[in-house]
Amino acid sequence: MTSNVIRNPHGGFRNRSVEIPPGSRVLHISGQTATDENGVTPPDADTQADIVYARVVETLHDAGMDVTDVVKTNLYMVNPGDIGAIVKAGQKHFKGHTQAGTLVYVKALALPDVLIELEAVAAKKE
Repeated sequence: MTSNVIRNPHGGFRNRSVEIPPGSRVLHISGQTATDENGVTPPDADTQADIVYARVVETLHDAGMDVTDVVKTNLYMVNPGDIGAIVKAGQKHFKGHTQAGTLVYVKALALPDVLIELEAVAAKKE
């Protein structure tokens, strides 16, 4: 269980802030996309979102953390209509954990087929 202090004074969809206690390890996860090692990106947002969230979870586990340690996400999307894919993947992989977060719609991402990119910051008190 995380020792981060989640602040959501109005009970909204996302938390307003998350405080990281002194002495915590902080992990910055760079933007994850669904492009594989051969440069292939699945064509649909549902598959991309599932892969992106799974990669964040895998990175957390590699660092000895889990989704409850996530304090902030930055999500970049090309198509506002793909929000349902994000919600579904987030619920599946983050299992109800909420964090401070930012969602930005952009014209394009690094590769033409990439529809979604997810960055995360996690912290865990040692």
